[in-house]
Amino acid sequence: MSASAMLMGVSKVDITPLEPIPLAGFGNRTGPYEAISSRLYLRANAFRQQVNGQDVTALVVEADIIWWGPERMAGIRGKLLDRFGIRPEHVILSASHTHGGPQTTTQFVDMLGLPDAGYMDQLEDWLLQAVGAAISTLEPVSIERGSGTCQVGINRRKWVNGAMVMAPNPDNYIDTNVEVFRFTAESGATKAVWMHYTCHPTVTNLNQVNSDYSGAAMAMLEQSIGGGTVVSFLQGCCGDTRPALFRDDKFYSGDAEDVRRLGRMLADAVTTVLGRPMKPVPPGKLGGRLIGVDLPYLSLPSEEEIAATENAEGLPGQWSVKLRRNPQLLTPSIPLQLSRLDIADGMSFIAMDGEMVLEYSEKVKRLSGGRALALGYSNGMIGYVPTAKQVEEGGYEGRDSSKLFMLPAVFDPRVETVIEQGIQELLQGTDHH
Repeated sequence: MSASAMLMGVSKVDITPLEPIPLAGFGNRTGPYEAISSRLYLRANAFRQQVNGQDVTALVVEADIIWWGPERMAGIRGKLLDRFGIRPEHVILSASHTHGGPQTTTQFVDMLGLPDAGYMDQLEDWLLQAVGAAISTLEPVSIERGSGTCQVGINRRKWVNGAMVMAPNPDNYIDTNVEVFRFTAESGATKAVWMHYTCHPTVTNLNQVNSDYSGAAMAMLEQSIGGGTVVSFLQGCCGDTRPALFRDDKFYSGDAEDVRRLGRMLADAVTTVLGRPMKPVPPGKLGGRLIGVDLPYLSLPSEEEIAATENAEGLPGQWSVKLRRNPQLLTPSIPLQLSRLDIADGMSFIAMDGEMVLEYSEKVKRLSGGRALALGYSNGMIGYVPTAKQVEEGGYEGRDSSKLFMLPAVFDPRVETVIEQGIQELLQGTDHH
């Protein structure tokens, strides 16, 4: 069982819409975007290593989009395999989850953002272009890692007058950790930097194209490091964490200056880590594994219950109409994809295609002994995935958001156990090289 040196290639492609189209993530916006506050980018990180005499190629992509369209993932995986020989278990397509980009799926209700077919096709073309460009720059790299802290976010679940509401809750736990990885070429140049952090990129709800604090931090770091270094932001399980913009115990939407300010906080935290001695990451074997677990719903609605809200305003009506047109959604469970990618010794990522709440990130850290980090918003999207306690408590993540994602019902509290068992299976399973 032998492995050669790790090769890495990077690229960065502008994915800003070519013409005004609607944005995704906030129900208060109508019509196409009004301005471009900051441009959107896709950053591709390709890896190649000889493992047991065979070339293994892997891919980690970060895109300034809200999520990757679930209905397009099979086609994307097929193209990556056919054109570049990259197997599905070696692919992580991560979204920053900015709410300042276009809708990338047709699967959800219209109020989450109207999709533009032309943009979704163009995004795939840009992805393939970026992957080809990254592979063309493959060269040996060494890896270092370090940790810092940053306080951009705050927990957003709070009991108010006997109800679970979305409000700032400084007493609830958030993950302030910033995990930083530096990839250095043999020339001594910094090829790439990754920062893993956990907070919704929802600083502003203005109807403007905007890569949010995460995009601002990447741009600042790329400029300060220089030399063509590509910096990628890897979003954690931020389902119940949002930027700490609030007054009088209520959240407010910020502006471009707030985006820059919070982006600067994250960039400064990463710069501090890069300026200290970092720990070398020992070489390992490039490999991955992909599994699915079925998340059960509590109980499916009857035909009468669905029809009852068909003429209702807003979300109940949109959900009812779309569900009646798509009866195939009325299944007792929905699959959640769990993907593990091993890049080096003690450097693995567990990617999930849901809006995972923070507790699932903590499970990955605990079950892996700190050898793996969790990524939400990767390789598709099924919607919010709460804990058992959050299902019981209700609130946005626990119950209220399910119709936005065209889920036929709320989740059974058993989903937490199912996911924990899936994470354990993924961590214990044999790598596919």
